[in-house]
Amino acid sequence: WHSDDITASWPKAFNFSYLDEIRYFGGMDSVAGCSTFLYFMWFLFYISFMLLVGINLPRKYQKNSSGAILANPKYDTVFHSTMRMGVCIPIGTYFRKRKQAASLKLMEENDFDTVDFGIYMMFHMILALGSIYTVGYACFSNKVFHKVMLGGSVVLAVVRGANRYTYYSTKMYSRALRKEFAGILDQDKCQKKGEYSRMD
Repeated sequence: WHSDDITASWPKAFNFSYLDEIRYFGGMDSVAGCSTFLYFMWFLFYISFMLLVGINLPRKYQKNSSGAILANPKYDTVFHSTMRMGVCIPIGTYFRKRKQAASLKLMEENDFDTVDFGIYMMFHMILALGSIYTVGYACFSNKVFHKVMLGGSVVLAVVRGANRYTYYSTKMYSRALRKEFAGILDQDKCQKKGEYSRMD
C-alpha cells in the first residue's frame, strides 16, 4: 500500500515499482501459488523427518526385541507437544475409536503411531491451505484486517513465548529436580511421618 508515496519520499532507498504487478491468485507467480508451493516443500520434508526419526524421539519407552525399555528422551517435536495438549483425545475418540483412558496413556508416554500422525497432518494441511486462501487473501486486500492480524500475532507470540519461558525456567527444572532427588524427598517424608506419629 502507498507505494507511490513511499517511493516519492525515499526515492533512493526503496523501489516498489513491482508492487502493482503482484497478484494474490493466478498461477505459480502469485502470492497464493508461491505460498502453496512452499507449504508442500515443508510438508514433504517434515513428514520425511517425522517418519524416519522424529516420531520416536520423545517416546518414554522404546520398543526392542526384548520388550519396552525406559528411554529417558531428550527431544520433543511440535507434533508430540500438540498431541499432549489434548488433540490426541478427539483424534482417538472420533477417528480411532479409542477410549479416553488409552489416549491419556499415549499422551503420558508420547507413544503416538503413524496413523495418529497422518490424521494430524491431514488436518494441518487442510487448515494451512485454507488459511492461505481465506485469511491470507483478507490480509492482502484489507488494511484493517491486516492490522488486526498483525496485532493479534504479536500478542499471541508474546503470551505463548512468556508461557514457554515460564515452563522452561520453573516447571521443567522443578520436575527434573524432584525426579533427581526423589529418594531424598521420600526419606524426608518418612522421617517426618515417623516424628508426627511419635508425637501423637
